[in-house]
Amino acid sequence: MTTSPDAEPGASPASPDPSRTVRLVLTGDLDYDTCGNLLQQVQLALREHEDAEELRLDCAELGAVDSMGLSTLLQIHRAACRDGIGFHLDNIGPVLKRLLDLTGTYEHLHSTR
Repeated sequence: MTTSPDAEPGASPASPDPSRTVRLVLTGDLDYDTCGNLLQQVQLALREHEDAEELRLDCAELGAVDSMGLSTLLQIHRAACRDGIGFHLDNIGPVLKRLLDLTGTYEHLHSTR
């Protein structure tokens, strides 16, 4: 997927990991129009890896993130914590870091369980 304004966010298929970690690479913009797609992809990956102990979302290729995108990340974090799965945002770019700092959610999203 590309990072153009019309791009839907994508998550690369989860690869088997002997450490029971589900790793997804996020691409494109995460906004009102696309956040449902990301949520479905994460839920599917976790269903396919029921023994997962950790969820890592690589944000290096993530474009713009609006309030609905942030809400979706918080929802994914909440569900992972509820299910006892560690949660990590990797390779956070400056735009996402600024949004997380401004909203006071940076530290919250870095609590792993």
